[in-house]
Amino acid sequence: MLEVGKKNQRYITLVVMVFAVTGLSAGGYLYYNTTQDIIQNTIYLEEKTFDLGNKNVLLAEELKKEQAKNGAFETQIGEISGTVGKLDKLSKTDKELLQKYSKVYFLNEHYIPESLALISKDFLYESKKEAWIHTKVLPYLEELLKGAKNSGLDLKIISAYRSFGEQSSLKGVYTVNYGSGANTFSADQGYSEHQLGTTVDFTTTSVGATFSGFSKTPEYEWLEKNAYKYGFILSYPKNNAYYQYEPWHWRFVGESLAKRLNEEKQNFYDLEQRTIDSYLINIFD
Repeated sequence: MLEVGKKNQRYITLVVMVFAVTGLSAGGYLYYNTTQDIIQNTIYLEEKTFDLGNKNVLLAEELKKEQAKNGAFETQIGEISGTVGKLDKLSKTDKELLQKYSKVYFLNEHYIPESLALISKDFLYESKKEAWIHTKVLPYLEELLKGAKNSGLDLKIISAYRSFGEQSSLKGVYTVNYGSGANTFSADQGYSEHQLGTTVDFTTTSVGATFSGFSKTPEYEWLEKNAYKYGFILSYPKNNAYYQYEPWHWRFVGESLAKRLNEEKQNFYDLEQRTIDSYLINIFD
């Protein structure tokens, strides 16, 4: 009996050991498989993350390209809008204002400036008469006259806008008095800058209507140095090809063009018309 009991005990022990070894093997197997799954899942996720990263890079590049296209498109739209705006502005600006009319271009008898304004009598040589100027030129003219006054000068206007008919009558009087010599200082109707409404004749109380000696006055000296700042230029300086030297005759051409002519010591009538025309859009800026 004792031997049988020992045998049974050894058998039970063996069985327990077998189960123990089998259990450990199974657990190890399960642990091994779980670890492998985790590694494979990690690799998979890393691959997916890498793919997504690449896709994000590609998407970012595509986004930049589209943004660049949109930026270029917006620039083009802006340029087109700017061009349209300039064309619209130019279409509303009187193209006659910068034409070379003295014996070059003809201004027909029906031409009248788009708008005329009265010049204050305080600035006129003959205060009982009326003088008119292009409405958009008036502010520049007033600033010029105020500038001269602030410098202690007695600068006056003796003549401004003249219609086609008025120029014709004036030229007739000059022709009667001076014969063909009138052509050296007076334009025929249709060729006078005065008809544009942008031109004035200056004088002083001391010089009067004859203009005699005006070029030697402090007022003229001031105009030579400062008129361009207000957009005015001397139309007929010494040795010009059109009329005799007229130090009293000043024409508004806009500050930009007047500044250029002053800096380069050029005469308005010496420039090509297409060069002058490029300043038309900014004549009142």
